[in-house]
Amino acid sequence: MNAREVAGAAARRLEAAGLEDARFEAEVLVREAAGISRAQYFAGAILEGEARTRLEQWLARRERREPLAYLTGWREFYGRRFAVGRGVLVPRPETELLVEEALAELRQLVDACVLEVGTGSGAVAVSVAAEAPAARVVATEISATALRFAALNAAAHAPGVQLVHGNLADPIRTADIVVANLPYIPSGEIDALEPEVSRWEPRVALDGGTDGLQLVQELIDDCAGRLRPRLLALEVGFGQADTVACLGRLAGAEVRVRSDLAGIDRVVCLRWR
Repeated sequence: MNAREVAGAAARRLEAAGLEDARFEAEVLVREAAGISRAQYFAGAILEGEARTRLEQWLARRERREPLAYLTGWREFYGRRFAVGRGVLVPRPETELLVEEALAELRQLVDACVLEVGTGSGAVAVSVAAEAPAARVVATEISATALRFAALNAAAHAPGVQLVHGNLADPIRTADIVVANLPYIPSGEIDALEPEVSRWEPRVALDGGTDGLQLVQELIDDCAGRLRPRLLALEVGFGQADTVACLGRLAGAEVRVRSDLAGIDRVVCLRWR
C-alpha cells in the first residue's frame, strides 16, 4: 500500500479511539514512520518493512492516547524542532508569547540576563537564546528528566544556555528578565483533563497546588523581595489572569495582561520600578 492508503486506514483507527484530528495525525505518523517528505507522501511513496512495523507500534500507543509528540520525539516551537518524550511537558503554541515578551524586553537592554524558571524541554529559554545570541540565558528545572531534554535542545539550537537543576529561581542570584510557564492546574482538576495530559504528561509539570497558583505565588514573592527583575512574564491558565494580576499588584508591581490567539488572557507581565 502507498503512504496515503496506509494513512487512510490509520485515520480510521484513530477516529475510533476518539481523536479529533485523526486524519492529520495519521498523515504525520505515516510520514515520520517512513521518513518521507509531504511531497513524497502525495506522490505515492510505498510503506513497507521497518516503516510499517514502526507505524503499527506508534498507532497502538496513540490509541492509548499517548501524545503524538512522544511518538515522533519532537514538537515544533518558535520555528524549531524540540526533542520531547516521556517525562517532559509538550510545548504549546501559546507559550511562544513568553519568548516574544523576553525578546521585546531585550531590545531595550544591553548585557541582559534572561531567566526561565521551570524550563521543561527548554523550549522558551533555547528559543530566546537562539533569537538573541548576545543575551545571557539561564534556565532552572527541578526535574532531572526534563533537564536531559533541555540539554539536548540547547545543544541543537543554542549551546550557550546555562541549565541549572533546582527549585524555581532559588539557585539564581540575579536576572533582568524572568519568564515562567509554571504548573498552574489545580490538583483536583488534573484527572479530568484529556488523557494525553492526565495520563501521560508529568504531574510535576501540571500540578499547581490547591488553587493552581502555589508556585506562581512563590515566584512572584521571590521576584518582589529578592530578584527584582525589570520584567516577570508568567503564563497562566484560563480564568487565572485577574487573580495573578492582583497578586502582582499586592507585590508592588505594575501589571499588563496579554491574550493569546484564542482571546484568552494568557500572560501576566509584572514590572517593578
